[in-house]
Amino acid sequence: MEAKYGLLKSDTKGEIVPDTVIRFYNERKTDGHLDKCLDMAHPVRAFYIQHRVYNEWGAMIEDLKANKTIALQPTVAGFLHKYKSVMTSLGFWPALGDVAGAADNILRLWNVYDLNVKDIIDGEIASTMSRPLKKNEIEFITGTAKNLEMVYYHLSLLSELYNRTQDEAEKENYRKRLNKEYYLIKTRTSSTLLAPTLAYTDFQRFQAHNLVIKEATRSSISQDDINSFFAPPNTFMKLCRGPAKSKIVESKLRCYLRKTAIPIYMAKEEVVNYTPRISLFHDVISNDDIRQLKKAGTKKLTHSRTGGGYVTRLRVSQTGWVYDQAIPQVSRRLARRIANIVNLDTTFRSKASPVEPWQVLSYTTGGYYGEHIDPDIGDEFLWNMTEAVQGPRALWRKHTGQRIATWMFYLSDVEAGGATVFPKLEARVPVVKGAAAFWYNLTPSGKIDRRTQHAGCPVILGSKWVCNKWIHEVSQEFKRPCGKTVASEDFYEDEYMPPY
Repeated sequence: MEAKYGLLKSDTKGEIVPDTVIRFYNERKTDGHLDKCLDMAHPVRAFYIQHRVYNEWGAMIEDLKANKTIALQPTVAGFLHKYKSVMTSLGFWPALGDVAGAADNILRLWNVYDLNVKDIIDGEIASTMSRPLKKNEIEFITGTAKNLEMVYYHLSLLSELYNRTQDEAEKENYRKRLNKEYYLIKTRTSSTLLAPTLAYTDFQRFQAHNLVIKEATRSSISQDDINSFFAPPNTFMKLCRGPAKSKIVESKLRCYLRKTAIPIYMAKEEVVNYTPRISLFHDVISNDDIRQLKKAGTKKLTHSRTGGGYVTRLRVSQTGWVYDQAIPQVSRRLARRIANIVNLDTTFRSKASPVEPWQVLSYTTGGYYGEHIDPDIGDEFLWNMTEAVQGPRALWRKHTGQRIATWMFYLSDVEAGGATVFPKLEARVPVVKGAAAFWYNLTPSGKIDRRTQHAGCPVILGSKWVCNKWIHEVSQEFKRPCGKTVASEDFYEDEYMPPY
């Protein structure tokens, strides 16, 4: 073994060290990109670090423990003791699900932002480099794409593995795998083959059956064959990639100094959509308040759940609920500021509270929230819910009505991605640290406004922190009066002001 690779057997002070351990050490030493192990902001790096920790670290530890003679040597025993103490302090170690989740994040970014497969494998995303992926790492992502039935991405990765290998035996193996997967996918998705017995009693169906089999049986799969499985982007994806409104519509959007309840305080409002009104208020939270919200929220973080209480691929983030009493001064200050700007009751109360506790959310690279609306339960008027239904709820949640409005603080910037988008309105709110997005979830008539269906785009690089304050109907009767008709919309004078 050459000295340039790092650890030699002569460096081990006479102790017996397995070759697998020496090889593992030298691979880590020579890979300069792995020196920044704490930097998980890059999706490729986040994946291969977790993949390495789960696979290679686990195998190395087991090799050391398996041989009692080696395990009792001072250096090895000290290392194993340190490893055990770190495991105890962390309370967890990356599992297979974590590695699969990191691979899923890469596939999601590729899907939503139409990334280039060659760039991903080379470790480049959004013009930011990491080390290239190794063959076993690409294989893992390929398997994840297959499990998720992401056909185009599965075949594209297999094709890239075929193109990159120089070994003829490997090349032939990948060619066979690609042909087999293509055949299985074509025959599985064909309606002609769902009831094959009918194909022999119906001549036209018999012909269609033979055409499908002929099409699926290929000696080589071209890029055009793979591209046939590519699905065009939907409105959500288009908005994540950039603004979708026409230049004429965008030219009518304005920024205002909006009057508030305090005559000497004007809020900086950027209108993102007029009907219904979606606004981004700038400079509404200080760095110190951000720090305290994040600190309090971090202690409570758990996997985010959907409205049904499930952890799913629809929502990839962590949530921490912070009651106003936990940070009373910050809560009072921010609640008053929100109330002054939007003229709604935002004081948290122990009974029938008009607002919910602060919901702090952390989105790491690949994290997102699929399309959803914020109100709790369909179009049902929550006032009519019986005590039997309201009973299990905490006192502050009983008889509060529906979520009338959403106020969302942005607690961080992101390097790329992470916008909040409204597909039905073709509206897009960028991530701006210190700003807050605001919109009504209900029309003036009290019905759920499904035009406000929105989503959080995947974070490409970095991490995104937000904090929601959901405002309920209770105590807002004189703050936001009901509309005169079912079709009534909120009225804003500035919308009709001349564009000076």
